[in-house]
Amino acid sequence: MSPNTPCSAVERVGIGIDIGLPLIKTAARDTCAASNSSAGDVLTVTGWVLQVLAWALATLFIAGFTGAVRKT
Repeated sequence: MSPNTPCSAVERVGIGIDIGLPLIKTAARDTCAASNSSAGDVLTVTGWVLQVLAWALATLFIAGFTGAVRKT
């Protein structure tokens, strides 16, 4: 994909899945990467924050599901 060609809707959904779901990875990031601009930098940092939040929520869900955290 050339750098001036916008990502398709399917590629954008794939990137959203990559960012939002910690255990599922698609190949969308290989073909449709963020640009080297301020908007691309914001998108990259936002993706990192969302990945950390997704892992934290997944960890809390698993801890609650398995009963590792109990009310007193």
